[in-house]
Amino acid sequence: MIIPARDAAATLARAIGSVRAQDYAPLEIIVVDDASRDATPSIAASFADVRVIRLPAPQGAAGARNAGLAVATGALIAFQDADDEWLAGKLRRQVALLLAEPDAVFTACGARLFGLDGQDRGPLYDGRIPVTGNAAWRGLLARNTIATPCVVAWRRDLLALGGFDPALSVAEDQDLWIRLALRGRLAYLDAFLVKVHVTPVSVSGVGTPLGAQQQMDITIPMIRRHVAAQRARLSRREVRGILGERLCRVGRSAYSFGLYRPGLAMVLEAMTLGFRPLENLLFLLSASPPGRWLKRQLGR
Repeated sequence: MIIPARDAAATLARAIGSVRAQDYAPLEIIVVDDASRDATPSIAASFADVRVIRLPAPQGAAGARNAGLAVATGALIAFQDADDEWLAGKLRRQVALLLAEPDAVFTACGARLFGLDGQDRGPLYDGRIPVTGNAAWRGLLARNTIATPCVVAWRRDLLALGGFDPALSVAEDQDLWIRLALRGRLAYLDAFLVKVHVTPVSVSGVGTPLGAQQQMDITIPMIRRHVAAQRARLSRREVRGILGERLCRVGRSAYSFGLYRPGLAMVLEAMTLGFRPLENLLFLLSASPPGRWLKRQLGR
């Protein structure tokens, strides 16, 4: 299994410990130190059964995972993040599921989000689970429902696809899950087996201004490319639903963070596609500066 780590001294031991505690063998643990400036490499090296790969310059999550993939020897590859945790039995149960479905190329499981205070904030992705089977790629185009530390995949398929796209500084995981799902079936284990921890540097989601900007600049164009590539396999209704869902979610987040012009453009595009037009109109009215001012006045 592969753990990319950059300046992860505060959490890496916890992540490695949760992997070492798995009741599955043999288990190859590879930590890819992405040119850390803290004690990350020494912490990783303190575990005798951990192989440490040190990158001379930062490669980002995609490049670090690809470096681990290049030296991994197992037929199956699992991913872990340096700030997250696997729960007991996670790997054994997912491997068993993957082996039981020989035409599946990867498997995922459920995860819950934990705050900086350690409190359980509930299931990741609002409890939504991915579409399984051969239609999984359609569901993943509309909305990502798979966290990186939840995935176990066949190494042969990861290599055939070229691994993660290093040109993507965010959403590189979403992109690979879509490509895997286009290659074969997704098998999903509906069980909470991963703890995803919020960290002070968690910025890649739409829940922060920077995250929303990254989603607009990187994730949305990536999704548009996939939709264009699969256009012959998608109905017009499916295209409207996929793009509408993505544009609505990212555009609303951007607009709420004060990125009015690009956020508005995305929400209006979703409305033009016929995606929840009334709901989006009400959102724009309530989230606009005049709308927020009015709500504050009414709340006094």
